Order: sequence, then C-alpha cells, then structure tokens
Amino acid sequence: MKAPVRGRGHLTRGAALAACLWTFGASVLAAPPAARPSPSPSPPAGTFPAAVDQVTVDVVVARRDGSTVGGLTANEFTVLEDGREQKVVSFDVVKQDPAIGSASGPDTAPWPVATNVGPAAPRGRTFVIVFDNIHMSPLGARSAKSAVAAFLEKGTRPGDDVLLVSTGDNFWWNARAGKGRADLLAVLKDLEGRRFLAPAGDRLTDYEAVQITVYRDVRVAGQVASRFDRYGVTSRDQMLQTQQNTTEPGMIDTYVDQRALEAYLQLRNRLNVTFGILERSFQSLQDSRDRKTVILVSEGFVYDPSNRRLRTVTEAARRANAALYFVDTRGLEALSLQYSAEFGPPMADADRLGAIADIGREGDGAEALASDTGGFSVRNTNDFASGLVRIARESESYYLLGYVPAARAPEGKFHKIEVRVRGRGLVVRARKGYYDAGGPGADPAAATASDGAPRERSDPPLQRALDSPGLLDGVPLRMSTYALGPSADGKEQVVIAADADVAKIAFAEGTGNAVLDTLLVIAAQKGGGVERADRQVELQRRAQAPSEKPVWYSFVRDFTLVEGRYQAKLVVRDAATGKIGTVRSSFEVPARDELHLSTPLLTDSLQKDAGGVVAPTVLARREFRRDGQLYCQFRVFGAAKGPDGLPRVKAGHELRRRGGGVVGRVLPTTVTPTSLGAVIRLIQIPLSIAPPGEYELVLTVQDEISGRTIEKAEPFVVTAAP
Repeated sequence: MKAPVRGRGHLTRGAALAACLWTFGASVLAAPPAARPSPSPSPPAGTFPAAVDQVTVDVVVARRDGSTVGGLTANEFTVLEDGREQKVVSFDVVKQDPAIGSASGPDTAPWPVATNVGPAAPRGRTFVIVFDNIHMSPLGARSAKSAVAAFLEKGTRPGDDVLLVSTGDNFWWNARAGKGRADLLAVLKDLEGRRFLAPAGDRLTDYEAVQITVYRDVRVAGQVASRFDRYGVTSRDQMLQTQQNTTEPGMIDTYVDQRALEAYLQLRNRLNVTFGILERSFQSLQDSRDRKTVILVSEGFVYDPSNRRLRTVTEAARRANAALYFVDTRGLEALSLQYSAEFGPPMADADRLGAIADIGREGDGAEALASDTGGFSVRNTNDFASGLVRIARESESYYLLGYVPAARAPEGKFHKIEVRVRGRGLVVRARKGYYDAGGPGADPAAATASDGAPRERSDPPLQRALDSPGLLDGVPLRMSTYALGPSADGKEQVVIAADADVAKIAFAEGTGNAVLDTLLVIAAQKGGGVERADRQVELQRRAQAPSEKPVWYSFVRDFTLVEGRYQAKLVVRDAATGKIGTVRSSFEVPARDELHLSTPLLTDSLQKDAGGVVAPTVLARREFRRDGQLYCQFRVFGAAKGPDGLPRVKAGHELRRRGGGVVGRVLPTTVTPTSLGAVIRLIQIPLSIAPPGEYELVLTVQDEISGRTIEKAEPFVVTAAP
C-alpha cells in the first residue's frame, strides 16, 4: 500500500528539467560482503510470572556505603502489606551487564532509516530526568545543569535510554546515552531557571505560605508580620495607617494572610505543572519491565498534603513500578538569597535560625515523594556526582518480588508495603505502598486530575507512547527524514517519510477497512519549539490472502523549519486493537550560508507529479532489489557565485561496499545550473553490478569558486531479486 507523495517533496518543473543523469558503466567487482540481516522482532526482556491482581515491587538492597547487595534468594525476603505477611509468588533477580552497549560499531555512516523492528542493540536501563526549572532560580539552574552533566558522564552507559524533560519549557529530548549524549548536553546547555525572586521586602517562603493558608499557623504568621515590620514593608504600613487594625491576639494579620494566599496560589500553579510532568513521566514507563528511574533535578518543593496531585503522582509511580530520586540542587545553602541584603537589611540574629529551619523544609515535598516511591534524596551536599552515581548503581542490581493480596472490595484506601531482608546493616528501598482500585489515579484516562486541574493530553495512550523513553513495537514502523531546501516561507522544507507494516492490522469483516491513528511530533533542540501533526488514516484491504511478510503502507508529512537540530517521534496505533508502534529520529536543518547538500533522495522509482514532471519517489526505506535501478538526487546550496551571478560546481560519486572496496566511480564533472542558479544532480545506477549486501554511495561536491569540498556517504542495502 502506498500513499501518493505530495508535490512539496519534489523538484519544481524547471529544476527537474535541468537535472543531469549520470550512470555507472561496467565495473570490476570485489567479493560481496555479508547481507544485512532481515528484520525480526526481539524477545521481551525481563519477563516474569504475573497474576491478574499481583502486586510487583522493585526492591534495592544496599549496604551503608551505598553499594548494592546481590545474590539474595526469595527466602531471605519478607513482604508485609498493612502489617500482614504476604506469600512471595514471583521472584526475579535483575542485574545489568556493564558491558551492554559499550562496544563501538564500525566506523561507517550512520544508518539513515529509523525503525522499531529488526535486531537491535542490547537494551540498557531507562532514565527519565525531569529538569524542574519552574522551581529553580537562574543561579540554581547552573548547579542543576552541572549535576545532570555529571550524571550523563558518570552514571550512564551507551545502551541506556535517557529522556530529558523540562517543566518550565514544555520540552523533551530522547536519546541513547552513548551516541546521543552530545545531543542531551546541547539541550541541557540552553535550559535556564524560570523562578525569579521578586525584589520586594514582603517576601514569604513556600513553607510559610502553606503553614498560614492551609494550617492557619498563628506562630508562623506572627514571625512573618514581625519581619515585615522590621523591614518596613510599605504596603502593610499604608494599610495600618488607612484602616484600624482589628487583628486580635491569636488571629492572623490581615495583610500577612493576603500575601500568604497569593504566594500559596502561585505555589499551587507551579506544583500542578511539575506534578503533571512527573505523572506523565511515570505513566510513560508503565509498559516497560526494565528498572525505571525518574530523577527529579530541582530546588525542591514544600510538602503540601492538601494537594491531591501529590497522591496521583505517587499512584502513577506505583502503577509503573518506578522509583523517583530527588537531587536538591541548592546544595549546602545556609540561607536563601531571599533573605540577602539585596532585599533589605540583614536579618536579626533571633530570627536567623528559624529562617534556616524553614528553608530546609522547602524541599520536604520532593523528599517525601522520593521516599514513598522507593528512591532517595541527594540533599545538603555539593557533591552531586557521588549521589548520582549511587542512583545509577541502584538501577543495575535489584530484585522483583510479586505477591497476591487477599481479595477485597476496592475502597480507594492506601495499603502500606514493607519489605524486610535478613542481614544486619542492610538498607532496603522499595515503594511504601499503593492505593487500591478506587484510589486516586485509578482511572488514568480521566479528563481531569483529582484536584480539577486539566490533563496535559487529549488521548492518553498516544500521549504515553509519545512520552515513553523506549520504543514500542506493536505496529512495525520505519522512518526517514529529508531536508530538501528553502520553502516559500523562507524556512527549510522538511519531508518525513514513514512506512507502517499493516500485515497484521485488524481489518473489519465485511468492509475490509482498518483505521490507523498517527501522531508525529518534532522537537527543536534549541528554543524548545514543537511541531505536531496528527491525523487518522483509513485503509482498505486489497482482495488477496493475508501475508506473513511485511505489507508496508507509506505516507509522508511535510514541515517547514528553521535551521537547527531536531528530533522527530512518530506514534502509530491500530485503532481496532489498540496496538501501538513508535519510532524516533534526530536530524539537522543546515544553515543557509554554508555550502551543503539537501538530504540525498535514494530511491528505486520515479513518478510524475500533477504537471507531468518526473521526480524521484520519496521513500522511508533504504533496501533496493538487484534487478532494479538506484536513483539519487540532491541539490547544492551555499555555493559561491561568479561574475555572471551563477555558481560553478562539480560533482562526482563512488559506489563502495560498506567498510570495503570500490565497486565503481564517476569523477567530478560540472553541474550546469538552471537559469535561477539551482544546482541539481540526478544519478542513476544499475544495481545489477552490485551483488546483495551493504553499500555506500559517496557523493563528492566541489565549489570551484570558493575551493570548498563536501563528501557525503549514503548507506543502502542491495537485496536479491525474487
């Protein structure tokens, strides 16, 4: 099945007519390399027995120095729920091999087709790093970035999946920690703190706002009022002068109450954003059996048990069986900048210790969340690297314990879990419990959160798949990205071609129809901009027997983007069965003033557009049959111009076995530009000269005026003719 490729993905009429066609002649052939293995689904990792009502708990056992303990058996563990011992019905020991993903591959051009099928590199661990810059000052963000960079450098391995999310920018970037580490660091560099302290004397901490507004704490309110008086808060002085102060002993000052309510509402807004991101992060990990680790890098937030979203986040962590770790980037801060001379006179000695104690409570909410989900907090230290290495170490070795609780009616109650292990001096970390089916978060598809705040998504399953750090293979996919040159709006024309294997899609009986839901999102590495395209595709099965081989349905999506680096993620769902496939790819939109090529279009077919112009067909695949032709088309941009206003460019190409010898070569020859100065070349190669195997088409472009040269290798596979 193939969808028509729209005209935006092709040359204009004048450009196509000006393209030159170059063909290989006979060549001397060397021995063919081994053929690329055919795709095959990979087996699930870390599967273990499960019952319908089974509760599974990740358990980390560590010594006092933080090193994990391995080699334990099921008999050495005791699991209690609500104080009653439970029978362990499933037990699994998970230990990551440090060598996973560490071996480097051959020094060849990266494979340009992203896919979620076929043999894949061994899976490492999964980390979601939530960069909570909505709770960070600009100065605090520096420490936060240093902490994350240290984790990427010392705590991850090449096979690890890492998702970096920021709360203040609605932004994400997903990569494998090896080759993708540079991209993650580039994203991290541009993240900044979003919380700014108001340069005013009537300042309140979040802890004070909660104590006054929620708990009506007269003592804390009195301390705040005394501080306002000492600093000479103008607004409060004016209120006292214009109206009689009716505040009686044991009551909260009216102005303090008003200011505390304002601060508390601002706090709630920030918390709803952070809790929403954390909840989505946990929900995206539900389908993975691997050790899932969410790292909250933040200056922390105050503990406010009245905010029910705190409970929904805890429940989302339970459902995902994931742990949260909190890294407090304030480090060893004795007193907040909020109390510095920048905001008023120095604090009286009598109030200093109390203020330090209050500041210490500013991160209690994040610390409690980490403890409840089975993680720990890195606080009151400037040595973030050591704490982050401990987090990474805990994800390498852990135990999975499963038990079936006694049957009961769902009442939304919290059930406490306690895990014990034999041995003195051992620290056991596991989640503290869960809410049963009637509890908060029991309906993950609900339209609103438990506190009435709107959900961040309109289609929860698609959003979870989009958020997931790993790839889903429910629908086999492959995808290629092409930056083709300037568009009418002055940006770059980007075409994303994708194939979905519909061989096992559920077609309706009688009508023979099926529906695919597609969602494609592109995130910019700098600036955090996001492009989104979602649409529903209706398919009709042809009158033929179902195939055991892949049946690819092809489609394209067009975008216009400014220069920079991007990441595209495609989500496709079979609407009838709910099966979902995901695939992602990173790509570059080059700068206009540099000598560069459009993304070469490698294809084995040509087609005519509505105007009758022949152009290459845009494909997602890079596998071509030996009995066909290989076409390659590219444009040259950024070449210097001569006195006649036209560029002078030469181009040649070479066919090589991937990592091997040369099959054929065409020396550089002049590319005649169009009247508008477009430099375009179309190459044709008969694949009969190439035995089945892996190849590279190496393009060489020379700008004769500036003397600059480009060499670009494009890999592909030749398959045997049927």
